[in-house]
Amino acid sequence: MSASTGHSVHVLDIRTGNEVGSFETGDKPHDNVCTDGGRYLWNMSIGEVHTPFDDPAMDFTKGDRRITVVDTRTFDVVRVIDMRERLDAAGLEKFSDALRPAVFSPDESRPYFQVSFFNGFLEYDVAEDRITRVKTLPKNPDTTENRTKWVNDSRHHGISMNPSGERLCVAGTMDDYATIVNRETLEEGPLVPSGKPYWATVNGDGSHCVISESADDRVSAIDFTTTGEKVASIPFGDHPQRIRLGHVPRAWAASGR
Repeated sequence: MSASTGHSVHVLDIRTGNEVGSFETGDKPHDNVCTDGGRYLWNMSIGEVHTPFDDPAMDFTKGDRRITVVDTRTFDVVRVIDMRERLDAAGLEKFSDALRPAVFSPDESRPYFQVSFFNGFLEYDVAEDRITRVKTLPKNPDTTENRTKWVNDSRHHGISMNPSGERLCVAGTMDDYATIVNRETLEEGPLVPSGKPYWATVNGDGSHCVISESADDRVSAIDFTTTGEKVASIPFGDHPQRIRLGHVPRAWAASGR
């Protein structure tokens, strides 16, 4: 788990709750993603998101933001990726290097990740160590361009991929939509109206993207096919945000738990 004010990640034994390891990260560690069957853990740090210095010229004030990769057997850091350097090399100097949600291709050769203030996502080649593509998604004309009004420096926040790696699902948080994107062409499908979607994951059989609609207190499912339609939506508590797939005993359903 990320200790956002401690600049570190702590590892707990799920059976005992005891801490078994930790490692240092950049400022405000955020998302954690495992690769290679759990052998490695990638931590993305987002830096300071509560300050008013949101102009691109003040991006340097947001802190130390980077990817920290560790060996989950020893919790030793095996690689640090400063995305600022990769953005600048790709001619993207005005982009923030605050790393938001990320998802890997099935062969784990390319992560797709979001950054602060940007309506879209980027593709990074792990072996070549460079940003290979940038996808800009539509802006909602009703969304203010005053960056200080966007929640925690977000613009788009939430991304997932179907198991085959053919399609991405993107939560256009401040633009109030979600959409399915063809990973080969990066062409987006219909923009599905959603109330400030703040996370995206995949259902059990990989057929649907599941998003949290934080403004509407709902969790909804979107078909991963080319139709990209919202097929189900159920009410949840106040401001649902991060969602994960889980498994519970079959008896729970029968008992009403």
